[in-house]
Parts: sequence; C-alpha cells; structure tokens
Amino acid sequence: MQIRELSPSELTEGYLLVSTLRLDLTVDQYEAFLLTCYPKEYRVIGALERGNLVLYAGVSIRENLEIGRHLLIDDFIASEGYENVSSEMIDFLNDYARMHKCTCLMIFGRHKGLSLKDLEGFRPKRDGFIKTF
Repeated sequence: MQIRELSPSELTEGYLLVSTLRLDLTVDQYEAFLLTCYPKEYRVIGALERGNLVLYAGVSIRENLEIGRHLLIDDFIASEGYENVSSEMIDFLNDYARMHKCTCLMIFGRHKGLSLKDLEGFRPKRDGFIKTF
C-alpha cells in the first residue's frame, strides 16, 4: 500500500471514488472544481494498492482566528473492501498536517469507509471531529 499526494494526471481516477459518495456529482463538475481549486485550495491524497486508487482523501489547509492553521478533510472515501486502510490514511494525514505546520486536523460532513475507531484521539467539534497536536 502506498499513500501519497496524487499527481494532476491521477486526479481523474479519483472521480470514480468520489462519485460513490457524492451521487449527484458529474465528471464535468468534478473536473471544473479541480481546475479552480487544485492544488492551492484543495489537494488529493490517495492510497494505492497495486497501482489502483482504493482510498481518496480531499484535503485543504485553512486558517482562521479560532484555531489557527489546520488541515480539513473535505472528502474521505474508501473503496468497498478497503475500509481497513482508513486508520493508515488518518495517520498519514496527521503527519501531513504537521509537515504543513497545522495545529490540528479536522473532519466534517459525510464520508465513506471511516469509522469512529479510525478517529482515535479526535474529539467532537460542531458537525465533525478535531484532533489538536
């Protein structure tokens, strides 16, 4: 299993996973979003098994007055049968957040293949969860 930031040429494959969670999302909408937001506002981290994308994490680095610089997990989708990789991805995202000088990791909204067990060390915050470093 390899977990890393995806290259621009690999992003199209991500649509297949994202569309399993965001059922109304068209490929044109996904590509338009990436054209305007990638990589400055939105980055894609993928877990690859034998060259196939099995887990997609769309993240953004944000900053606000309440908690400072933080990594927000916007999208988290595991392929069916690969839910067991979710905790490895969360560990990777913890390190990724620290590497980018974030003070915490946050997750909000709907996700697929992520359990409360994977969020060990997180605490509830509004409509999601937060882990401070």
